[in-house]
Amino acid sequence: MSITKRTSLFAMLIMVMLVAAACGDKADNNAQTEDTTKTETAAAADTDATKTEDKENTEASTEPAADEEDNSQNVELGTTEKGSYTNDYFGVSLKFPEEWEFQDAEGMNELTSASSDAIAGDDDTKKKQLELSQAKTLNLLMASELPLGGQEVGPSAMAIAEKVSLLQGIRTGKDYLEATKKFMVDSQFPYDYKEITTETIGGKEMDVMQITMDAGDGTTITQDYYSTIIDGYAFNFIFTYLDDASKAEIDNIKKSVQFK
Repeated sequence: MSITKRTSLFAMLIMVMLVAAACGDKADNNAQTEDTTKTETAAAADTDATKTEDKENTEASTEPAADEEDNSQNVELGTTEKGSYTNDYFGVSLKFPEEWEFQDAEGMNELTSASSDAIAGDDDTKKKQLELSQAKTLNLLMASELPLGGQEVGPSAMAIAEKVSLLQGIRTGKDYLEATKKFMVDSQFPYDYKEITTETIGGKEMDVMQITMDAGDGTTITQDYYSTIIDGYAFNFIFTYLDDASKAEIDNIKKSVQFK
């Protein structure tokens, strides 16, 4: 697989696969800590008060958080048309060049599934992580100047949302992006990273992480990851560009973003 093609697959999938991999580990660690605490408490004193406290903690841990109860039933994937995307649930809209190609949710699912197979390879653990993450992820928008899933990388814009929980340690867009970076570094992706900053886009403050990668032909691929928490979801934009001309196109898309 050429580095350009491989980069294209990473660009499509990296945010989709993130939280299950990074935050799943946090959830497991939290569970292990809780089990250890319970064991030590039981060994110290098996009193009625301890039993009552354990029962209350168990009941509390099984109750859904207020932001997770029913809102997933009302989430919509939005509407993608030639040159525009609108989503009333997340209260966002944007415009992209009318000549660009775009995919609906079904098409995005097919592309990310293909990317998942290519990236996971024979790693069963990664396969399970990817499957879990895809099950929690809403593919909202994928628009690109060049054919999607093709052999070349061009400027593109993506929007995805993933259900998150405070139990996973994801409270802000910065938390989400830090988990993204950790996953990339641990997976030895050949990226260079800039510090996470904040930026107001379309009237909403979002956390931003920029990464770059040498495409191997003298071209540098840049991706800007924007993330914020909306109604219990990590809502994300991924903007990809390669040079000043494609950056100008992406800047125009960013300027068109509006949050209600």
